[in-house]
Amino acid sequence: MATATNRQRIEAEYTAAHIRALTLLEDLHQHLEDTPAPSDDGPVIGWDHVGSLKHLCEQLQALKKRFTQPDAS
Repeated sequence: MATATNRQRIEAEYTAAHIRALTLLEDLHQHLEDTPAPSDDGPVIGWDHVGSLKHLCEQLQALKKRFTQPDAS
């Protein structure tokens, strides 16, 4: 049986991680779509919900910045 080269292992791991990242983003998107906006007859929200959502936005912004900056190498 032939052994995978280092390059093949890197590509396989990268592909698996890429699929996992896309799946997690899709799951997050679906969760946010399923979360109704506050309304008079909707869920009760508090400042903790606002803070949690803002924190999530900050984390997503940091990820976006990290992955959209030109590679320094």
